Amino acid sequence: MIIKERGITEEVYTLYSGMVVEDIINRIGDAKCEATLNWVKSLDREVQKTVIVGTYLTGMKLAEKLKEFSQVTVIDIHPHLASLLDDEINFTEDLTQISQADLVIDTTGLGGLSPESVRKFVNNDVSLFLVEDPTSDGSDNSIVEKNNIMERIELAGSKHRGILKTGGLDTKTSGTMTMTIEVLRKGLNDILNSNGVLYGVAGMNFYEGVLFKEKNHQKFQELVKDPALIISALQPISPDDALEKYLEKIDSVVADVSI
Repeated sequence: MIIKERGITEEVYTLYSGMVVEDIINRIGDAKCEATLNWVKSLDREVQKTVIVGTYLTGMKLAEKLKEFSQVTVIDIHPHLASLLDDEINFTEDLTQISQADLVIDTTGLGGLSPESVRKFVNNDVSLFLVEDPTSDGSDNSIVEKNNIMERIELAGSKHRGILKTGGLDTKTSGTMTMTIEVLRKGLNDILNSNGVLYGVAGMNFYEGVLFKEKNHQKFQELVKDPALIISALQPISPDDALEKYLEKIDSVVADVSI
């Protein structure tokens, strides 16, 4: 529901999007989860234990979904991120847990899980290995050259291997936060080009700094509950429509690369 109120004068409205930043994060995460679950189900393999490497937005969302039918452990080098996870989800910094899983999902992206760790821990007992591709449809050459997920895929001992690919917005990476900021940016730009709009602001913040530098998960959770867009305009206009336009463009799919 869009919230509107009178602005500085009776001629102007202040309009708040019904969506908060967290809603956009969740929509993007849901698209990635749906693609992942479709791939897992298509293989018709029993998954009793799942290990997700990387706690940040994609890992958190996948853990929530996969705990419905599997015991889930999340591995991360940042112990304070455990506070973002449900109590039913195990958290550890121990990479050896990888070798005990049926399904391993690597969401660490650029500079994340090393190929050497994949070779060591993703053995033949790990039936399914999924890597999130950090590049997207707008990635530049430097980003593409830094991407080593194919080396990780090739070194895995799993019978079933997949790559989670997400795009649709011409973003530099497929990261959930990258895509969230792009939805906000593009949505705001469309609004600003509408007749009668004086100005607008988007719920943009350096969220990663709050979470990884300040290590303040409570502040992070509060900030993402801010309105996605706030608009000053002469007549009512829907900020949510502008956001929805770009959310619908996001496409997530798993490419099966089993060897």
